[in-house]
Amino acid sequence: MMPGIGPEHVLGVSFEELYDLHFDAVNRYLRYRISSSWDADDLTAAVFLKALENFHKYRGDAPFAVWLFRIAHNAYVDYLRGRRERPFPESQLVVPNAIQSSPEEELLQDEEVKLLRDMLGRLPPEQRDVVSLRYAGELRFGQIAQVLGKTEPAVRMIHYRALKALRNEYFSNREGGERIARENHSIERTLQQG
Repeated sequence: MMPGIGPEHVLGVSFEELYDLHFDAVNRYLRYRISSSWDADDLTAAVFLKALENFHKYRGDAPFAVWLFRIAHNAYVDYLRGRRERPFPESQLVVPNAIQSSPEEELLQDEEVKLLRDMLGRLPPEQRDVVSLRYAGELRFGQIAQVLGKTEPAVRMIHYRALKALRNEYFSNREGGERIARENHSIERTLQQG
């Protein structure tokens, strides 16, 4: 061990530095998967506590993010087993809103978020894992493969299938909605003329 490097340091990096670097991503990942933000925050704290307790065991064989997200993923799975919680809360899907929008636009945006939430909730658990680690955890495919114990090509294929399923469902819902709107408009015209 290097001089000045104690058990709170591994590979010359302090746990505090790694905590600051990864806290937001781990918290976002857990909030993305758990409907209660309070539970997600508690679980985030538990993940970092477990990581701190086992920090001396981390040897740098894999990136720290992979090691940490493996702990977070396992904590999430344990949480689901204990709570039988349904993932993907609507309130946690944040859509950037830099421009002031009208009430109608906000309503449409809320409907889009709800549709996306429902679609994500219907994905198979394996696809939800990959999508949440990719977008909420901001991990690369290789890191996701290490977290889930799969090969990188397998993770890429799962990701591809998840996005394809989401795209197909989204456009089928959208086209169906537009068709219904056209039909409603046509009915209104007929009623106004008759």
